[in-house]
Amino acid sequence: MSVGKAVRNALGPLERPVTKIYRGAFINLGAFVDQVCSWHPRAKRILEIGGGEGAVTGYLQRQYPKATILSIDIAPDVGHMFEGDPQGVTFREQTIQDLAASSPEPFDLMILSDVLHHVPWDMHVELLNSARQLLADNGRLILKDWRPAWSPIHFLCWASDTYITGDEVHYKTENQFRDLLHEVFGDDAIEAEASIKPWRNNIAFLVKPGKAL
Repeated sequence: MSVGKAVRNALGPLERPVTKIYRGAFINLGAFVDQVCSWHPRAKRILEIGGGEGAVTGYLQRQYPKATILSIDIAPDVGHMFEGDPQGVTFREQTIQDLAASSPEPFDLMILSDVLHHVPWDMHVELLNSARQLLADNGRLILKDWRPAWSPIHFLCWASDTYITGDEVHYKTENQFRDLLHEVFGDDAIEAEASIKPWRNNIAFLVKPGKAL
């Protein structure tokens, strides 16, 4: 059991408020989803890859009340802290590769938030290729992750990701993200970039489907 899992179990009913405070030290989820909505405001079918406990999902549902949302994660307790109306929202323990193999109807919005630095680098192309298979022709992928910088908050983020989750984390620079997205989606795939409050380490990319290199 990871340190984070043990701590969450020990917190009991305090898990939800403590987790919100902890997460808020690194990212403003409301600001992130506001950015998502400003980039792609009319999504009807949303896929959240690596949805975790369901924190982002709740914000997405409030911004897209008429959309259907599927949130997948390899964790068995995906969505366990979701706050919202379960109508139209599905949480599933599943990999993006398995979902792509099932050939569902395409999604017009995909969210990949703070996932890739937990995934081995040699699996990034495979993961994004599976996502690309599921993206509608007029859909958009929004990738958000943490870029490294020599600062106290980056050290705290690295320590948190490493010792609390128990993962071996590796962060990409902006140029590494750009190269990865160009490789999978094409050299004109990135339509916009933005930093997300409260730290410039939080970087988001708006990606359209295109012809891969």
